Parts: sequence; C-alpha cells; structure tokens
Amino acid sequence: MKKLIKSKIFWVVLGVVIVGGLVAASLNKSGQVEYTTEPAKIASIVQTVAATGQVKSASEIELNFKNAGKLQTVNVKKGDAVKTNQILAQLKATDLQISVGRAQADLLEARASLAKVVAGATPQEIAVAQASRDQAQINLISVKSDLTATEKTYLQVVINKQETALSEIEAALTQAKISLQVVDDAFNFEGDADNFATYNNALEVKTQDSYNLALKQVNEAETDSNRAQLEKNEINVDLAMNVTLSALSSVRTMVENLGSLLSYVTVTSVLTQTKLDTLKADVNSERNTTNSSIDSLQTAKQVLVNARLDYQTKVEEAQNAISAAEKSLAKAQADLDLKQAATRSEDIALYQARVQKALADLALAQDRYEETIIRAPIDGVITEINFEVGEQTTLSQPTIEMLAIGDKEIEVDIPESDISKMSVGNEVTITLDAFSDEEIFAGSVTHINPAQTEIQDVIYYKVTVGLSVEQPQNVSVLIDRIKPGMTANVEAMTAKKDNVLVIPSRAVREIDGTRLVRVLENGQIKEVSVVLGLRGDEGLVEVVSGLQTGQLVVTATKQN
Repeated sequence: MKKLIKSKIFWVVLGVVIVGGLVAASLNKSGQVEYTTEPAKIASIVQTVAATGQVKSASEIELNFKNAGKLQTVNVKKGDAVKTNQILAQLKATDLQISVGRAQADLLEARASLAKVVAGATPQEIAVAQASRDQAQINLISVKSDLTATEKTYLQVVINKQETALSEIEAALTQAKISLQVVDDAFNFEGDADNFATYNNALEVKTQDSYNLALKQVNEAETDSNRAQLEKNEINVDLAMNVTLSALSSVRTMVENLGSLLSYVTVTSVLTQTKLDTLKADVNSERNTTNSSIDSLQTAKQVLVNARLDYQTKVEEAQNAISAAEKSLAKAQADLDLKQAATRSEDIALYQARVQKALADLALAQDRYEETIIRAPIDGVITEINFEVGEQTTLSQPTIEMLAIGDKEIEVDIPESDISKMSVGNEVTITLDAFSDEEIFAGSVTHINPAQTEIQDVIYYKVTVGLSVEQPQNVSVLIDRIKPGMTANVEAMTAKKDNVLVIPSRAVREIDGTRLVRVLENGQIKEVSVVLGLRGDEGLVEVVSGLQTGQLVVTATKQN
C-alpha cells in the first residue's frame, strides 16, 4: 500500500479523477433543470359548451287554403310583420263572391217581407231587434262551424302525431332486436358458447340476466305495439309507448353490461383480439343507437301529449264560444219577441223562417268564400311564400309560412365533439348581440335533435334552448324586447363537481394509453399513473386517483 501511494502513477490517476469530478460538477450545475409546478388542490370544476345561434319563435305555422286554386292576390312579402286576422292571400273566387252577393240580397228581401207583416212596434225598433237577432244567429252558425273545423283540424294533428309515435315505437323495437342479437351472438360467438369465455362470472351472470329481461320486455312491447297498430286508441298507444320505453331502458342496461363484460373476456385463437375489438365497437354502437331510440321516442311521446292538450283546449274554447253565442241569440230573440208581441205569431213565423233560411244561405256562402282567404292566425312574421300570383296552389305544400311572436327559443348547432356532454335540462346562460354583455339571460336545454346535420364536412346536432320563466332582475324587463332573428350566444353548463381534487390538464401526459403526471418530491421527479375524471374549463381536470392534495405536479420545464 505504501508503495502504491509513493508511485507516480497513483498521483497521476488521482489528479485526473479530481479534475474530472470538478469539471462534471461544473457541467451539472450549468445544465440544471428548472421545474414549474402547481399543487394538486381541492376545488370545484365546471364543464361548459358554448355556441352561437338565433332566437326563433317557439311556434312555426304553415298556412294553406282548404282547397287548391289559382292564387289571385298576395298581400305580404317575406319578412313582413302581420297582425292576427290580417288577410295574407286569396284565391280567385269570382263565383263565390257572386254567391255571397246573391245571398245578401235574398236576406234583405226576406227582412223586408217580414217588416211588412210586423205590427205593434215601429219599423225602426223592429229592424234594430231583427238585426241584433240576425247577427246573433250568424254568430252562432259561425262558431258552430268553427267547432267542426277545429275538431277536424286538431284531431288530424293528434292522429298524425300518434302515427309518428307508432313509427318511432316500431323503429325502436327493430333496433332493440338488433341489440339483442348482438348480445346473443357474443355469448354464442361464431355459433359456439364455448368460444366466449370470461373471468368475471358474476358480471357474466348479470349480463345474461339483463339479456333475458330485455328479451322478455321487448317481446311484450312488440305485442302491445301490434295491438296499438290494430286499435289506434289513446290507451293502446300510450301503453305501447311506455312499455317500449321500459324495454329500451332494459336493452340499454343489457348493452352496458356486455360492454363491461368484454373487459374480462379471454382472448383465444377463435375469439382473437381483433375480433374482440370489433365486438366492443359493435356494442358501443348499439349503446349509442339505443340512447338515440330512447330520445326519439320520448320526444314523440311529448309531442303527442302536447297535441292532445292542444286539441282539448281548442275544442273547449270553441264549445265555450257556442255557449256564449247561444245565450246572445236567446237574449236577442227575447228582445225581438217583446217588440213583436202585438203581431200574430203565426203570421210572423212564416217570414221569420224565410229570414232564417236566408241567413243560413248567407252564412254558408260567406264560409265558402272565407275558405279562399288566408288570414294570419296570430301576430307574427312572414318567413316564406311558396307560390306566386297566378300559380296553382297545392294542398301538399303550404302557401305561406310564418313565425308566431310569443314565447321564444334559441336553436344552436353543437359539434359532435361536444354533443355527448349535453343533455336536456342543462342550465344555460344567454347573451344577445342586441344587448350588453352584462345583460345575461337564464335558460335551459329543452331538446336535442338526435338527427345529425353536416355543415362544411363537420357533423353537428341541433340543440334547442328555452328562456327560463324566472330571469335575473336586471334582464326581466328586457324579455319582451327579444325578437326572432337576434343572434344569441349560449353557454351551457354540462357538468359540475364540487370538492374534488384537480390539477392543470397540461400536467398530464399520455403514453401508450396510460395517463402520467410528473410529481416533484424532495427535489426529485417521479412519474405517477393517474385516473382522470371530469375535464373542466380553465384548463383543469379532475383526478380520481393517483395523487393527493398538496403534491406538486410539473406543468413545465426549463433547461438552464
């Protein structure tokens, strides 16, 4: 050992080692990495989806003549504001105009004849009473005609919506059978149950049970649907809708169970990984299709309920109008009888009958003439005129289309990347370009159209947002100033979680499907696998597991 220390070689080697260490230390110091970190913390996280759309009237109305004909006049143009009962268009109806004039002349003649036999009262008094009674009769005939027309019109709407609901039921059950077949094919993969092996027996039994329940309920729903198709009454249709919705819910549960079970399937030479991946994709597709079927049927159900309520309301209104007209006629008749008391009733009866006949003829002629006129049923704005003057109208296409001015809604297009985040009932904040950014209205998602729309090669879904009845105090007075066509900016709160662990999303890296976060502890970096939850706004993401409060996650690095 002493010889080694005295050796020149020893001291040379030692010097090299010392110098190398100093150089390495210097290089290490100059190449030091600086980390930017943020602590994992407990906070609330919110996820929103923003879009821009237009305010529209909640009621869209298609107007047409009762019969086809040659269009004679159009009194409005696209974009015009119209008032209730305003004449919008009229068919050529020269013969009907002549009929009205003839009926009016016949009525005048009948009244004149009646006046000759009236005694005991001045002609002026009798004429006034007669006119009042005649007008009351015309009103009664008119409101009775209105009742018939109302019943026919709104009943047809109910029938149409009922047919739509039955079609949705049939389509949903057809799709449900496909989902059942997918599950059955999975359990009997390529014709042999032995080809489908799992290592989660409890979940396999649960999936099989859910399949049996779904199969039973789909068969029951099909029976009820067939009954409703044969006997299309309210009870049968409602039963078929409710039973089908219940069956679809069971189908969805079945498909979800199978989707979970596929994570525990044993890959074999028959059920290869590629085939398993295809099966997973098929199951995911069936889940989405089932959800769409449920949404479509629920929408059809609500539309049918609304149509029935409209029918009931309109018929009751028409019946009330008849009751009021009958009371008015009774009073007018009593007044006339009083003034005619001095005249023999048997003489007057004949002429009264002639007047009544003339009144009926006039009312009929006026009704037929009125059928050649389109009037605005409500205050609104003209949106489309489908025929020009001189053209032949058809019953298959509305002559005029308009939007009602009343309750309003907003329709926006949501891209497919965000539509899965949204659901009916999501709270929405709304600003309008016509008002300031501080004037924020409240609303909610009222409908999500399951049908896709392609805009410039991007898939969108139409979402309807309704204005809430209760609004913030600073905007409640502005509701009536909102007009159809205004540009609206909506922001829907699609999800919110309170008191959860969150970190910046930029701290997360994904490698081979595993999400990793770098954590700085005692000056050292270590990578931690994490399970993430809700991705929110402001660049935050929920951490379900893998981190604890206060741990420092690396968001950026800098080489000195």
